[in-house]
Amino acid sequence: MIAVKHQRNDIARAVDALYAIPSDLPRDEWVKAGMGFHAAGGSFEDFDAWSAQANNYKANDSRAVFRSFKLGKGVGEGTLYGMARDFGHDLGSKPPHTPPPARQAAPKPPAPVNDPLPIWSRFQPATSEHPYIQAKGAAAVPIEGLRVVPHGDPLRIMGESMAGALVVPVVRSDGELASLQFITVGATAESLKAKGKPNKLNLPGASLDGWSTVGEMLPGGVVYLCEGIGTAWAAWMAKGHAAVVCFGAGNMGKVAQALRQQDSAARLVLCPDVGKEAQAQSIAAAVDGAVAAMPEGWPNNSDIHDLSETEGLDIVAALLDSASEPPKLEPLLKPVSVFDVLSHPASPPEFVWDGYLPCGVVTLLSAHGGTGKSTIGLMLAVCAALGRPLFGVNVKHCKALFVSLEDGPNIVRHRLAAICKHWGVDPLALGDRLRIVDGTECPELFAAAARGDGETTPTYDELHRLVQKTDTGLVVVDNASDAFGGDEIQRRQVRAFIRSLANLARLTDCGVLLLAHVNRTTSTARKAEGGEGYSGSTAWHNSARSRLFMTRVDDYGPVTLEHQKSNLGKLQKPIVLVWPEDGFPQLHQGDGEFDVDELTQHQQGRKDDEKAIALLKLLAEFESREQYCSPIATARNNVFAMLKSDTAFQRLKLNSDGCKRIVTQCQRAKWLEPVDYRTHDRKTRPRWTLTAEGRTFAGLPAPCAPCIDESAESAEGATGAPCAPCGVGGVGE
Repeated sequence: MIAVKHQRNDIARAVDALYAIPSDLPRDEWVKAGMGFHAAGGSFEDFDAWSAQANNYKANDSRAVFRSFKLGKGVGEGTLYGMARDFGHDLGSKPPHTPPPARQAAPKPPAPVNDPLPIWSRFQPATSEHPYIQAKGAAAVPIEGLRVVPHGDPLRIMGESMAGALVVPVVRSDGELASLQFITVGATAESLKAKGKPNKLNLPGASLDGWSTVGEMLPGGVVYLCEGIGTAWAAWMAKGHAAVVCFGAGNMGKVAQALRQQDSAARLVLCPDVGKEAQAQSIAAAVDGAVAAMPEGWPNNSDIHDLSETEGLDIVAALLDSASEPPKLEPLLKPVSVFDVLSHPASPPEFVWDGYLPCGVVTLLSAHGGTGKSTIGLMLAVCAALGRPLFGVNVKHCKALFVSLEDGPNIVRHRLAAICKHWGVDPLALGDRLRIVDGTECPELFAAAARGDGETTPTYDELHRLVQKTDTGLVVVDNASDAFGGDEIQRRQVRAFIRSLANLARLTDCGVLLLAHVNRTTSTARKAEGGEGYSGSTAWHNSARSRLFMTRVDDYGPVTLEHQKSNLGKLQKPIVLVWPEDGFPQLHQGDGEFDVDELTQHQQGRKDDEKAIALLKLLAEFESREQYCSPIATARNNVFAMLKSDTAFQRLKLNSDGCKRIVTQCQRAKWLEPVDYRTHDRKTRPRWTLTAEGRTFAGLPAPCAPCIDESAESAEGATGAPCAPCGVGGVGE
């Protein structure tokens, strides 16, 4: 208990010492104070709260620095108390070790050590004879709000006496005193300079949340925003308008926002030091203000006071008069007119490939690798260049650009030659209306690292110029896996990539067709098993305005081009193609319209056959171990209940209903049949068994001679003779 009381008192003493030190120290001094506080047993919460008083506070930096402190390494707690003493803190003696009261509440964060008001009240009014005012040539400026630290005052900051310093008040927007700034002169200023410290020091433990005003602010009048008081004096002397001291460029934004809230009509003119112009432009744009930037050629950190000393106040006045408003920012949310939608209606959506591929947006064509999407994309580009329909659907006559990012030029040229030969097209007829570019060496149009936002690449920039220069009407990008250098499941990256392609589409109101791979499971599942025509994040589906999905039943079966999404018109009917070996896809010419549902059922039937084979093998294996599955759905040993814990069954990804469907299929095909058997308690129960046809279908060997039913009541009730266990096929895929 004694140790705990000592620890509490020591930590409270360390917190008091920390708050006696200003948090806006140079970084090395700030780190040193933190290390001493950590060595004294201080917590991160107290260190972070103290650090947050500084204008340059960054939460992540504060946490990272505190985590780097190691006990027993670096500076010790004596450094903390030494620094606090240098800033005028009276360490005194350790508080008595009295036990805390029962149920003592958790201590509140310590208040600032220095309350500016009682300190301010000790000081004397400033006069125009003060050395700093004389040095700035500001004898005529209004100084009613300034004071001077009298000689003999005990206040010390950074180990230096503040006696004789000019005191500038920091006043909050509500008129309350927030802090004090001390401008040292004479020997004190020289001593600080020798230590590498600034001659302007802020009151330790108080926040610079406010400003100081030179002159009188009038409603709707001009106000100059300056970093320091010397600049504010120069602005006031040049124009006579009010100027405010922001106490650093880091505070200028907060002061500007507060002044704008106080007076919406005031003309706020920011007067940045050299090197801070970009920051001032951003602040001025946010508060509808102006910027009076220093002339070219002045070194960094020069200000208008420096200008007044060399060029005179007339030049400063001219500079302030020439203050300019930053360019108006384009609104991010642009208004759309609604009153004239009937008198001036918008044009209806246009299509490159009628109904399927709209102009001005991105269309996604997905398929499993090897399905033929690259060939169809190239065929569409040829049709656009010639103005001929594709698969009976009209294609807009326009210039086409085929961007090959996956296949090299020889492969694309081979495909084009085959297309021209198949259709009887003279390649010269394509002229300059079909352009093919090879991007396989630098394929990425968009690149992103980890979870970053990502950005377009030089290859994209080149494509951007090419589309704009050639007035392209159709762009085919083959394909997404090469063009997109990000994570396909990261929604933000996918949306940014599709938006970059949409920007291409808007250049010439062209249609952009993006070819994309899907995995085999997605390709073969289609809608029957909940599959979708894309893989990765749903942003692929949501960002594209039209989406096509191409599937093939088997290596030689028909190909279906299904329209799965359309934001600019109704969904079009599926296009069913016949694609013979060593030939080109042609529109299916069967009797009447091709039944896509029939195609889906055929695909599903093939998948169910594969699952039926695996299920039959499992049933045979369980049967060989006398683990029988009941044909009664409600029985505790129904097929799903018996097999669900088996690893091979789990790979089939069948739920209870799916399992019933496969069992029913097997029964209808006469691969399974129910038979009776005797349980160990001599009760008759039904069970499934494979038929000879079922064993043949599943690739299992034929059963051996019938085995004795060991559960029969007598030898007479048994059929056949005992034998070795029946051979059962494996249950692998």
